[in-house]
Amino acid sequence: MCVIRDAFPAASIWRYCVTDASKSHDLRLEIGGTLYGGWTSVSIRRGIGQVAGTFDLSVSERWPGQTVPRPIQPGASCRVLIDGRPVITGYVDDVRMSYNGTSHEVTVSGRDKTCDLVDCCPPSMQLSGATLAGIARSLAAPFGIDVVDKAGTTAVPGFKPNPGDTCFEILEQLSRASGVFLTTDGEGRLVITRVSTDKAPVRLELGRNVREGKGTFSMRDRYSEITVLGQTAATETWNGVSAAHQKTVVRDRAVPRHRPLVLVAEQEHAGANKRAQWEINTRYGKGNTATYTVYGWMCGNTPWSPNVLVSIVDDFLGLDVTWLLGAVTLSLDAQGYRAELTLSPPEAYEVEPISPKRKKGDDTSMRWPDADTGAA
Repeated sequence: MCVIRDAFPAASIWRYCVTDASKSHDLRLEIGGTLYGGWTSVSIRRGIGQVAGTFDLSVSERWPGQTVPRPIQPGASCRVLIDGRPVITGYVDDVRMSYNGTSHEVTVSGRDKTCDLVDCCPPSMQLSGATLAGIARSLAAPFGIDVVDKAGTTAVPGFKPNPGDTCFEILEQLSRASGVFLTTDGEGRLVITRVSTDKAPVRLELGRNVREGKGTFSMRDRYSEITVLGQTAATETWNGVSAAHQKTVVRDRAVPRHRPLVLVAEQEHAGANKRAQWEINTRYGKGNTATYTVYGWMCGNTPWSPNVLVSIVDDFLGLDVTWLLGAVTLSLDAQGYRAELTLSPPEAYEVEPISPKRKKGDDTSMRWPDADTGAA
């Protein structure tokens, strides 16, 4: 049963849904025009930092209504559909079959089409002057993968990949320099994007629609000062020693003690400043996360999906914030349909250092100090 309530008084735009775990969804694996349903165990994982979504589906050997097993071949092209909507478009990686005296089971695992970018290496190349989107399309084309550029990327700094770097490792390094991130969509495309400004129609609230919740607030991997050294080619008048002096220093004044870190940028000095800012922001974001388990798979009328802003009200964790949904796991087992949602501050994925904003007039709405950053 779905109960819709107003989260705020009359004028509010926020509505949220408390969903019964027993509510069923039509999940199908489509291979070569054949739809496989009746799955008894499901795990589908997608995330901002996960360029290829994954799935694990299990069922008895004979699908409901079938008198003989239908073999599924590893390597087959496939789509995973939830209520007719594709959430993964890619390939079957593994088929595991087992049996004993009382049962037979088939488990099918696979990933988005973008998995080939994660696994495979391109020919040797020197990259300079091209946009990230242009390089991505060049690397993705042999695999039949489309690229969607939602970030409007510009030319990247000069960069030479190391031998043995995979396509994704190359693109991931360049995306850091450009202040963007890589993900995929339900159609198996590679998406270059930034932090979304879209807000979920569902609010997570302790005591209302949250089954389980946990938070991590850490200073372990944060540093008071991060220095990034830029790589600049030596010339007759520009030697290696001088080049080494090209650097950017960014400070995180929320770190209460002296903790310096020095990094070397993968690209020339032009990208060092963005890299330093990116390090401060992502380390702040990764040090402050919340994970919630909710009933059902739907956020409004569509399945939960990463890169959307979600409002959180949780007195136990001390949160009254709007954070970015970074990872989603949709599950089905004996406990019913569930979604595990991992959220962090949007600053984790932004380029410029931005201090987390507290509620106006409220100094107690967050458990940690402001990440007050500034360039040296």
